[in-house]
Amino acid sequence: MQLSEDMISVFNFIGRLVCHQRPERTLWIGSHYLPVCARDTGVFIGLLLGYILLPFLRRKEAKGPPNLYVSLAMTLPLWIDSFGQALGFWTSTNDLRLITGLLFGTALAPLLIYTLSLSPLKGKIPLIRNIQPKTAVLDDKDSWFDAKALGFGIILSAILFFAIRSLVGSEFPLFYWMLSIPIIVEIILHFFVLPPLLLIAALGKIMRPKLKSSLTEYSTHKQTPMFSLLFLKAQQVLNMQSIH
Repeated sequence: MQLSEDMISVFNFIGRLVCHQRPERTLWIGSHYLPVCARDTGVFIGLLLGYILLPFLRRKEAKGPPNLYVSLAMTLPLWIDSFGQALGFWTSTNDLRLITGLLFGTALAPLLIYTLSLSPLKGKIPLIRNIQPKTAVLDDKDSWFDAKALGFGIILSAILFFAIRSLVGSEFPLFYWMLSIPIIVEIILHFFVLPPLLLIAALGKIMRPKLKSSLTEYSTHKQTPMFSLLFLKAQQVLNMQSIH
């Protein structure tokens, strides 16, 4: 029991880094509040759903971005509900927060993977490199994740909504862990792993030509046999990185 309570405290701490955790906006499942609010629960579970769908529903040879019209239709409700509440036009409910979050997250997953295909990290993240488009062309109309795939995501989001909603108020602890563990994994991945990787890749892309130029320039000077060997090794490493 103590271990479970300690883990819940850790989960709550991680959730607090990205969410307000207001009790009235957070789902009570398995005798505990989830680590993040209802809307964020929907977003993170939706992201997981989107990632699961990608290997099965993506069009491998297509180059265009995910269908923008359906993606917009799935993401817009979250923005409307959030800003409508913030501006005082209405008071949202946890049901609305959950379903808009699920739709948003499910649409965001393919958009994020496609965007990474345009970045220096393309093909360098083991977990996702096999599901990224081989070539990403923003103005190509042949969608890599098309309207039918996103439509299937909408159906599954609705099923997940009713499944999660049915668990609210439950006292069975397993339901808490079934939702909290993937939520925490998604938080760590998207906020604490991916951003540093992007920063390192961007800095590497900027610094690599300068370092290569400096090594080439230095090679014109006389060097000891040992330094020459080290220089050649460094240049080989830079050339291999350029190829990949």
